[in-house]
Amino acid sequence: MKFTGLAALAAVAMSTPLAAQSMVAAPNEASAKLGQCLVDRTTGSDRTLVARWMAGSMASSPMMEGLVEVDTSAKEQVDREMADLFARLLTKDCKAQAKVVMQSRDRMGMQAAGGRLGEIAKAELMMDPAAMQALMAYIQYIDPAAMIALAE
Repeated sequence: MKFTGLAALAAVAMSTPLAAQSMVAAPNEASAKLGQCLVDRTTGSDRTLVARWMAGSMASSPMMEGLVEVDTSAKEQVDREMADLFARLLTKDCKAQAKVVMQSRDRMGMQAAGGRLGEIAKAELMMDPAAMQALMAYIQYIDPAAMIALAE
């Protein structure tokens, strides 16, 4: 699939890492509507795909070396599925909302809309008991006395 012009802008904006998206100002009305449409028009399995795509992308960073290993063929498959989802959402399911944001050339609005979907995908992933247990595992290494001293 080839992207040109505005479509390339949308692809880059929607794939901006979540850390960068969180620095984006609050979305304007058009991007908020697009973000809500992206959430409303995705299924649980779509949002799982978004979470897998985000995790595979973050895991590909050299900063993750030694902690996780990315299967390149699995990552490529997830990228292909994400491209299909992205295309479906912007060109069919949320076309009217995407068109407003695209025509205004609002890159930050597109980032905010994509970030909304990413937030929901991440929240759903974290509802998994195994994920929550892994997230909270660091607590066992905190010095209780240091925490008690904070309360005094």
